[in-house]
Amino acid sequence: MALISFDLDGVLQRNPFQGSRPDGVFGHLRRELARYISSENPEADALAMIFREHQERLHSGRMVACFDWDDIVRAVLARLGAPLKLDVAALVVQYAANPEICYLYPGARECLQALTDAGHTLVTITNGYRCYQEPVLRQLGILHYFRALISPEITGAAKPETGIFRAAEVYGEPQIHIGDTLPHDVAGANRAGWRAIYIVQPGAPGATPLPPELAALPPHERPAHALQWLGDRLERDRRLHGFPPAELPECIPAAIVTSLAEVLPAVDSLLSQ
Repeated sequence: MALISFDLDGVLQRNPFQGSRPDGVFGHLRRELARYISSENPEADALAMIFREHQERLHSGRMVACFDWDDIVRAVLARLGAPLKLDVAALVVQYAANPEICYLYPGARECLQALTDAGHTLVTITNGYRCYQEPVLRQLGILHYFRALISPEITGAAKPETGIFRAAEVYGEPQIHIGDTLPHDVAGANRAGWRAIYIVQPGAPGATPLPPELAALPPHERPAHALQWLGDRLERDRRLHGFPPAELPECIPAAIVTSLAEVLPAVDSLLSQ
């Protein structure tokens, strides 16, 4: 049996932040902040200020602080001189209740149940703080599957830093991590000496399908034949998750899956090697 860790957003669930929608957490924040911005498009500028603060923290090496959305919003409010208090964690609870913007990807519950029935220990390793992730897991009805929620404010590290993976190792071995971001999930797991399963959910933003000739192969055989596709995926990921930098050789997973239904067979094949 193994320790199986999951990234959450883009793997098991669609989270309620959703910057492109007016009815998610970021939509709420940008409306509130826009009241204090004089420009042609104050909502877009408000969102840009939030993301700029996140990126500045990220690129200065503040890997834990860059995912503290409450503190990021406080910093933006202070910069605007806005006499306003916004509780991001409370907004997550509010918008997670909307099934149109916060939902499980197909097969999520079945995947978790199958892994549990097989005797594996499940944890989450995510860069989302627990106060943003736990309410979503509870709302979606999958919190009980996880032995622990591993997050940056608890461990003092964020993916791809090895410290966040080390914090999970007390829950079992061998270790396999499942994620959708090459520089964070796959490179981070590889650096920690874990095996990584890479998933691109068909319904996730920016998804690109695995070519049919690769999809026809077993999940553990796909990476060796998918270097061009992985390279293209890495270039996309770098635009959103370009820091810390990662090169293609450390972003090669042990298996590639095209749906959550393939996770258990992929785990079985990796453990049998």
